[in-house]
Amino acid sequence: MRLHLYALIVSAAAAAQPAPDRRPVLDMHLHALPADEVGPPPVAMCVPMLAWAPERAPDQSWLDAFGAFVTDPPCPAPFWSNARTDREVLEGTLEVMERRNIIGVLSGPPRDVLWWHEAAPDRFIPSAQLQFGRDAYAPDSLRALFVDGPFEVLGEVSNQYVGVAPNDPQMDPYWAFMAEHDLPVAIHLGEGPFLATVLYPGYRPSLSSPYLLEDVLHRHPTLRISVMHYGSPLVDEMIAMMGAYPQLYVDLGGIQWFYARAYFYEQLRQFVDAGLARRVMFGSDHVIWPGLLEESIDIVEDAPFLSDEQKRDILYHNAARFLRLSDETIARHHAM
Repeated sequence: MRLHLYALIVSAAAAAQPAPDRRPVLDMHLHALPADEVGPPPVAMCVPMLAWAPERAPDQSWLDAFGAFVTDPPCPAPFWSNARTDREVLEGTLEVMERRNIIGVLSGPPRDVLWWHEAAPDRFIPSAQLQFGRDAYAPDSLRALFVDGPFEVLGEVSNQYVGVAPNDPQMDPYWAFMAEHDLPVAIHLGEGPFLATVLYPGYRPSLSSPYLLEDVLHRHPTLRISVMHYGSPLVDEMIAMMGAYPQLYVDLGGIQWFYARAYFYEQLRQFVDAGLARRVMFGSDHVIWPGLLEESIDIVEDAPFLSDEQKRDILYHNAARFLRLSDETIARHHAM
């Protein structure tokens, strides 16, 4: 009798839980990365990350301080990645994506992106990352990747980490190819990870300026560019550029969990108040913590100044329009 009563209570509690929102989410900023990307698992992340960022003891290196932070996190409710293999990272990510009906633009090493895409072709849109010195493909190989191959987006273009600006002449053949074939680009501008200048000696915050895109967009007026991390914290400059160049969009790129909510909401509200809510796209900057993917959505859903229509635009419709998804693709996403 007591077991029967307990089963009824559990069933009633489950029935009282709200069903997950199955309206699709289009994440413009996913990464296919190995389980040990930030050190041997398990590793943790605190949110908001910057508020919990570690201090360095006099006898510590910054890398040792960060290693202690991810293995012994100071926050009361860290997000953990317990995946010990690359396959477990994929499986954990897919579990959240299936439950929350997320479709993601996926960047990373081409081999890993193709592996993830083959595992779940309805969940991933393949994107080819580009960073000089790391990703060894020249402009004359773009046709094989994008026209003859499966890739649909060029990005994350992360040359900021090696000190190369968007308007550097060596980037122009890439911009020209993407514009000629009407293919979208996603470029990193704005904050790097904590310890960016330690991990990437070539990284320069000054290359975050949205104005560095002006020559690119002027020379290639049909080129569609998504600015990852929306060039944070240079929001005014980004708004000025978006006002001048209608093909320019931004994604949130994990800024929603890097900073405290109040600060992130203040920046997001600037775009909304400027009338640009239809060109802001959701991006989680998911790395290896599936819980952060869900948290990234919830932060947008909880924004008190956004209407339901604006939330749906940011979480799905704006990216669908930027990527020029077909009506059939959009209908399939809503049916998933």
